[in-house]
Amino acid sequence: PKRPRRTAAPRVAPSPHSGPTSSHLQQQPRSHRALVDEWLDSYKRSREAGLLVLINFIVRSCGCRGVVSQEMFDSMENAEIISTLTKEFNEDSVDYPLSTPGPQLRRLKAGLCEFVKVLVRSCQNSIVYDEYLFPSLLALLTGLSDSQVRAFRHTSTLLAMKLMTGLVEVSAAAFLQLQTAQRRYDTEKSKRVQDRALDRLQETVSELRENCEELSSMMNTTFRGVFVHRYRDRLVDIRATCMEELGVWLRTDPKEFLNDGYLKYLGWTLYDKSGSSLRVCQSKKKKNVEVKGLNR
Repeated sequence: PKRPRRTAAPRVAPSPHSGPTSSHLQQQPRSHRALVDEWLDSYKRSREAGLLVLINFIVRSCGCRGVVSQEMFDSMENAEIISTLTKEFNEDSVDYPLSTPGPQLRRLKAGLCEFVKVLVRSCQNSIVYDEYLFPSLLALLTGLSDSQVRAFRHTSTLLAMKLMTGLVEVSAAAFLQLQTAQRRYDTEKSKRVQDRALDRLQETVSELRENCEELSSMMNTTFRGVFVHRYRDRLVDIRATCMEELGVWLRTDPKEFLNDGYLKYLGWTLYDKSGSSLRVCQSKKKKNVEVKGLNR
């Protein structure tokens, strides 16, 4: 997918090295909130500059020394940017942050996941619907997840799946809000009183419905663009990440995901020869049976 068209915006040149670093991500969770708040301030001043900060954060998280400059961002499509960054890597290299063994890996991975969760929750009421930030990030991550460079593919798949999990949570909450607003509107309308309050309720219902449709579109694009191609990746960690997040989606929003269109991926993965991937799949299958039982 291509990133959204840019509109004219105030030029605020960010430092290529601004934004979160691996050392930041290994700190206490409360520091992630401070990092996101700081980033939100920059995004509100200039969304292009704010997006560029997150793009370079993704690049650094992959262990790439390359930097996406403002000029590159303005003149290149994602495929060209990824091709340029790829030159900074040996395709067969297995030395990158998410390949680091021991406690450091656990802290870094937990930090990445926590940062993404805080980012989505901080954007859930407005920025997630601006048709710019999340489509742009997801388009880049989709491109990186198809890279032959293991560091790009592994890191971007993890980030994309965690972003999707955040969107699933926001979508489930938005749907509940829509249901509540629709009931209120139907109740007021049945009184046959046409007034400003009813008009406002109708506007709220329309806005919430549009939000749900936009979230659904982003989730479908991410699922088709990343999950469907990576759940059978040759790297077991990538396969396990995909199945683990699918299990989260099934539990978070069963009305959307608890159907054959998604459950079939759990079934296919039961044939995975990797022990860790198979254990994840079996665990998710057990929990999904429990979810079905609760819904009866």
